Amino acid sequence: MPKKCVLLLVAAAALSLNVAARSPDEVRAQCRAEGRPCVGLVLSGGGARGFAHVGVLEVLESLGVRVDVVAGTSMGAMVGGAYAAGFSVDELRETVLEVDWSKMLAPRAERPILPWHEKLDDYSGLTSAGVEISEEGMQFPSAFVPSEELTLFLNRKTSGVDSTKDLSDLAVPFAAVATDLVTGDRVVLQKECTLGLAMRASMSIPGAFAPVPFGEALLCDGGLIDNLPVSLARQMGADVVIAVNVGTPLADRSELKSAFGVMGQMVNLLTEQNVKRSIASLTDADVLITPDLHEFSSADLNESRQIIDRGREAAQKAAEVLRRFARPKAEWAAWNRSREAGIRPAQLTDRHSIGEIRVAGRSAAAERLLPQSGLADNRTMERREIDDAMRKAWAGGEFETVNYRFEPGPRGMETLVIEPRGRKRGDSMVRIGGSVQSDFDNDSTFNLLFAHDWGNLNEWGGRWRNEVQFGATQLLRSELYQPLGVGSFWFVMPSAEITRLENDLYADGDAVATRQDTTIEGSVLLAREFSRLGYAGLEFGWTSVRTKDRVGRAQNDGDDGGSSPFAGVVMLIDTLDSVSFPTRGVRLAGSARRYREHMGDNDSAFIYEGEMLVPWSWGDWTATGRARIGRASSPGVFRLGGASTLPGAPYGRWSGSRLEYARLGLDHKVPLLSSLLHQPVWFGGGYAAGRAWSDDAPRSLDNASDKWHQSVFLQLGIDSLVGPIFFSFGRTMDEGSGVYFQWGYAE
Repeated sequence: MPKKCVLLLVAAAALSLNVAARSPDEVRAQCRAEGRPCVGLVLSGGGARGFAHVGVLEVLESLGVRVDVVAGTSMGAMVGGAYAAGFSVDELRETVLEVDWSKMLAPRAERPILPWHEKLDDYSGLTSAGVEISEEGMQFPSAFVPSEELTLFLNRKTSGVDSTKDLSDLAVPFAAVATDLVTGDRVVLQKECTLGLAMRASMSIPGAFAPVPFGEALLCDGGLIDNLPVSLARQMGADVVIAVNVGTPLADRSELKSAFGVMGQMVNLLTEQNVKRSIASLTDADVLITPDLHEFSSADLNESRQIIDRGREAAQKAAEVLRRFARPKAEWAAWNRSREAGIRPAQLTDRHSIGEIRVAGRSAAAERLLPQSGLADNRTMERREIDDAMRKAWAGGEFETVNYRFEPGPRGMETLVIEPRGRKRGDSMVRIGGSVQSDFDNDSTFNLLFAHDWGNLNEWGGRWRNEVQFGATQLLRSELYQPLGVGSFWFVMPSAEITRLENDLYADGDAVATRQDTTIEGSVLLAREFSRLGYAGLEFGWTSVRTKDRVGRAQNDGDDGGSSPFAGVVMLIDTLDSVSFPTRGVRLAGSARRYREHMGDNDSAFIYEGEMLVPWSWGDWTATGRARIGRASSPGVFRLGGASTLPGAPYGRWSGSRLEYARLGLDHKVPLLSSLLHQPVWFGGGYAAGRAWSDDAPRSLDNASDKWHQSVFLQLGIDSLVGPIFFSFGRTMDEGSGVYFQWGYAE
């Protein structure tokens, strides 16, 4: 049989079976049989600038250019890998435009699925990351951005080819580039590798995402070693190359004014050097496309539509050259149908009949994962349901990552294999938090909090927390959270704390005294958690309270206080998506405590308190309603005044044993400012009314009055990387006006 006929049969067989040729020789043989050069598509890394690759692909398809091999790095690996797997250009564009990058790159899981004790940290302004302490000493986290959401996203999008472990077997042979963080070597991701893993490893920007273990290697972003992998495409069989370079050019000297600018320039220097080598290797037969992206950075993830357009414009300018690789319309259409058929339809990959669930590893944390995941075997599950369960398991804080895969299972069903990577027992972390409130005059308060968490203390998941706080409220606290069994929703939490705070007392509008309350308390909480909603339980303990005058004389008898055992009930439901800028969810909190003996001059001692906060959202508008009520037997327990409650009045202007307060706000998310600052910016205002008083206070003091105080306010808020920041103006009708700066959550 003539050699040409053999080659034609090979090509026909490859197309009919919808399986791309595995080896470079087979790729070239197929192209030569069709009398054309083997075309390699090379897509560079560039962060958000890599969205331009989608626009380039749109033009290639409109011209009828058939691609035979694809090589990509970082974002180029993500776009190129999806195209090679069988995604249509429309699907690629839709995916890029619909990605919620704020969720993908968030420093932690979404707040509603966090454990209740982590939700409480938001009210103290504690950071989600901190300084880690282990046997190796103190160190910062390995990455600023957790990779769980990115991994789940990539695995879900590539689920149609998740059974393919050799990426040369995709509809179009594909390979990605990563860098071995240990040796500095280039690592080609193709063999013994899933598409999701190749994408994830190739775009692991050092410091931003944690490196990816792969055999003996530890992989990070391939742009450090080969950002425009032209040579890889040639090794895969390409005779000619269409290279698309979207890398970030070097910054001018005038831009190198900050540590971040210098660090970014160092990375760009490494990238640009290898890109120059790749461009120098191009021949006259190749095509280089460089979209005009001078006003876009690698971080402009919300400018995807404009960046895609720039890619399309650049490819259209090169259309005459690209037409050299165009195929007849019917031939190209048949090839493209074959390419798109290479990925299984969503309905075949989104539903799985699970006959068995297995958790890899024998750690105690792994044993706790399944009971708390809510997953059960012998039923059909949506992939999103499984993703949500993995997301919740990871959000619990015991695991660095929680991946999963499917294996053939019993009775023709599948086995779901969950692969968590737990944190080491005994590892701990120190975090910092707090708040600042100032009226730019003489009313300023601050709180600075240090918290030390020691997790995974035992097989049941015990956690020890120690806190020390300085400022308006001084605090020293230690607590032990101990579940009552593996995966149990019941827990016991003994704690001990010392709290000291001061509040001013007023007469005729002037501060006449400063009272200091010191509380020493030991307690035990026995409660049940309700998934990620909150908890409810009983508490028992002992409290000692000492109140004394620090400045002036507030009471005729001076000091007051007492001590007593107590018993009470507590409840918390918190599903808010944000503490300072909530748009959905609810917060319901309540507590009731009775003391066995009188406290000071009180015949009976008690504290009751309840709170409700509910946001309503439509579009970029959010209305928020909040209400609080409190009753106590001791004076000075509740306080009102300041930027967070009644702006225009000094912080803690009114205090007493009784509290009633309500607030209604309306806020608008400002798209222009949010886009410019790359952070959500809110502008709004509202109305608040409240009163704090004591029935038994001396008639000469203002807190003896149960008069309602009303306030109106305007505020600009920024949900920044360092916590919420507010600039506000408020007026309390019977008190005055104030302009405020506020950082963090403060009452």
